[in-house]
Amino acid sequence: MAGDQAQAGARLDDGNTWHDRTVTEAFDGLEASEQGLSQEEAARRLAAYGPNELAEKDALSGLAIFLSQFKNPLNLVLAVAAAASYIGGHAIDAVVIVVIIGFNAAMGSVQEYKAEKSIEALRSMSAPEADVLRGTSSDEGGEAKVRVPVKALVPGDVVLLEAGAIVPADCRVIEAMNLEVDEAFLTGESLPVRKGPEPVAKASDLTEMSDMLFAGSAVIQGRGRALVVATGMDSEMGRITELIRESEPGEAPIERRIRDLSVKLGLFAVIASAFIFAVGMIQGLDFFDTFVFAIAAAVSAVPEGLLVVMTIILSVGAFRMAKRFALIRKLNAVETLGSLTAICSDKTGTLTSNQMTVKAIHVDGGAVSVGGAGYEVAGGFEDDSGPVEAVEGSTLKALLEAASLCNDSTIVAEDDGIEVAGEPTEKALVVAALKASIDLEGLQGRQPRVDDIPFNPEKRYMVTFHRTDGGGMRAYAKGAPEDIIGMCGHVLGPEGIAELDQTSKEGLMAANSELAGNALRVLGVAYGDVPGNDVEAYKKTIEEGKAGMTLLGLAGMMDPPRAEVKDAVRLCHSAGIKVIMCTGDHKATAEAVAKEIGISSKGVRTYTGKELTAMSDDELDAAVEDAQVFSRVSPEHKNRIVNALKRNGHVAAMTGDGVNDAPALKSADVGIAMGVTGTDVTKEVAEMVLTDDNFATIVNAVEEGRVVFENVRKVVQYLITTNAAEVMTLAAAIVLFHQHPLILLPVMILWINLVTDGFFDKTLALEGREGGMMERPPRRMGENIIDGIMVRNLAVLGLLMAAGTLFIFNSAMAEGDAERARTLAFATLAMFQVWNALNCRSRTESVFSLGVRSNKYFHVALVASLGLLYLATESSILQTALGTVSLSLMDWLTVLAVSSSVFVIGEMWKFASKRAESGNPLSIAQ
Repeated sequence: MAGDQAQAGARLDDGNTWHDRTVTEAFDGLEASEQGLSQEEAARRLAAYGPNELAEKDALSGLAIFLSQFKNPLNLVLAVAAAASYIGGHAIDAVVIVVIIGFNAAMGSVQEYKAEKSIEALRSMSAPEADVLRGTSSDEGGEAKVRVPVKALVPGDVVLLEAGAIVPADCRVIEAMNLEVDEAFLTGESLPVRKGPEPVAKASDLTEMSDMLFAGSAVIQGRGRALVVATGMDSEMGRITELIRESEPGEAPIERRIRDLSVKLGLFAVIASAFIFAVGMIQGLDFFDTFVFAIAAAVSAVPEGLLVVMTIILSVGAFRMAKRFALIRKLNAVETLGSLTAICSDKTGTLTSNQMTVKAIHVDGGAVSVGGAGYEVAGGFEDDSGPVEAVEGSTLKALLEAASLCNDSTIVAEDDGIEVAGEPTEKALVVAALKASIDLEGLQGRQPRVDDIPFNPEKRYMVTFHRTDGGGMRAYAKGAPEDIIGMCGHVLGPEGIAELDQTSKEGLMAANSELAGNALRVLGVAYGDVPGNDVEAYKKTIEEGKAGMTLLGLAGMMDPPRAEVKDAVRLCHSAGIKVIMCTGDHKATAEAVAKEIGISSKGVRTYTGKELTAMSDDELDAAVEDAQVFSRVSPEHKNRIVNALKRNGHVAAMTGDGVNDAPALKSADVGIAMGVTGTDVTKEVAEMVLTDDNFATIVNAVEEGRVVFENVRKVVQYLITTNAAEVMTLAAAIVLFHQHPLILLPVMILWINLVTDGFFDKTLALEGREGGMMERPPRRMGENIIDGIMVRNLAVLGLLMAAGTLFIFNSAMAEGDAERARTLAFATLAMFQVWNALNCRSRTESVFSLGVRSNKYFHVALVASLGLLYLATESSILQTALGTVSLSLMDWLTVLAVSSSVFVIGEMWKFASKRAESGNPLSIAQ
């Protein structure tokens, strides 16, 4: 069977194209006929080619997802520490560490559970059943219409399509009657595409294949018959599925940085514990005591809560983004957003509203601008002198009425107003009439429609015939300006009806060119009274160009940019983020939108899909740096653009709402899908979904992403500074005070790590935004979490905390009370952590400028930590568990005086840094 399939596939794919073949050649190539396949032949082909469905990717098991979480080096270090603690007789320490590892793995597993659902989402776009022509057997002639499951379709089937249907497979059109299809999800085209059986050139782009229908597209109007040429994974949808599978998402910046940090911390833990163990052995200390102490040092060096805190920081960032209409599907994307240097955005439905809107009308020899955007009935009319009213008897009102009558759109009453249903261009004309407060229902009642000439792509116009109040008959026409002008002999102006002479025609064509130059789709509108009410005779005069109709004017429309996009693009630029438009639309349209939203202040550099195809990867790498617009692009093009940006060192995002965006979304560092208009495919592939479809929401998400990274640095600064202080304290104590008992017991170290650190690292993760986030340039691609400020704090503040703790311990040991000395060292080191946490609330701002309300959770943690520390020295139960004793008031005052030194020095550094950097406020952040 496999051999038969391969042979059949080779035959059917001969030439690899169907759009350039005639209908007869297509039938011959598939060994099919206009009557459809017999049931026997259909069954044979189904066995050969397989069902018309997208292949599913093998899903990862829950166990595999869970085990993958242990690839993180920090988890491995903690696992070694847990094993060593258990071997050393410290089962409680081992259990606590194992619980932390398990919690981290569980959190990661839950987050990854839905990461690979894009293929299933593609399957949901297929229609469940389709109408086809099938014979009952190969011996019977004729044709029979039957309804079959979509998955049973095979190449050679003839499908029947009508308005509202979903195209079930890739098909070659064989018959079309006013057939228009919405392919925006696939090509990015904002308007329905007219389809017909005439073949097109072999080199045609996907957007130019007017004789092809693609699986998943929707029939907007008309009806037709089509020959199935590709099913399942051989279809255009299947090809996109393969692209999604082949697209490898890059390693997220936070993953790279955590990996780098994990390796450094693991190395530090090994070196510190080995050093302590070696020194203890050289000094002749007890092997077991030294081993336990070395293990305690290793645990001190590893911030056990780091992975949990990372998850909390990302989750809090995701929650904040959700409140600002950005839904995060993959937590790592939260921080990655803060690193973005480039956003590749689809135009239709992302930068624009995907709602055609009349923007300009040419009447009475002048231009009238139309306000508003989309299908909202809001906006007025203006010319150079000010507001214009569509009053009775005006040419403007006559044009709007004519365009509304020569129209197949319908107005549907809704609970909250009205809804206009129909083809986008016609909906735009109806909405424009509603803006002029025209009573369309009354108008249609006074002039009922009795006949029409449907729009034809060859003739490029539509004419409707209406009975008037006086019993007469009037024709209204709209279409391509040159065709409408060609059928007119008169023009309506402010002085009434005048002859349409050559000079007038040239003026109208100049106006048409001006409107088209602004990327507007232009339609001419005209009317004519039918002599003797003879509609058929008048139709002939129209076809002959002798109708002598009266031109009313021109209407220009476009899919307008979203109102908030211009400000969003400006904010992206101020944040150092490059914005690139990638669209399947025409070059002129894309450039006009790009100019309007301010993608570039130095002019728009545009490349077309054909130019991109001819580029090598090196040429494309150079082109993406100076390009603002890529027009007429395919899914492969978008993939190449994103990958070129990544090769150039960019952290790239891709936004979109259609299936055609899915492969590029998956390849991007951050894939961003539209939540309202987006397909299931893009939502499942994306790391982030905009629940309001607002491009400006991306800017908010970028800001939150930058806050996340700052909070990561605050937490890491706190943890490594305090943990380094603990290690330095333990290492120095075993070198300097080997004649004394252990300065801290392992359970004391665990208390400080899990209780004191555990409160502050998690509440530091909840710090809010600081000023100037969106005025900073993006972080460098290779920038690590540990920077110069952190190294300085690690060296100076860590050393200060260790020295202070050693001083307190040594002074107390002079009195000979080892338990009191150890308790003082424990309290001092813990209080150092408290003061250091206050320091870390901001890396550049004084804690006194942040206010109490900016992070109420931190202040709760502060009170809780101080309370528990006091209980640790005063509660008899905790004294027994920790090996502590009660301290006097003077002891506590001494602890506070010594430990507060770290806070005083930190505040002095911030003050000095702000004074020194006042002329360059970004340098600290950089």
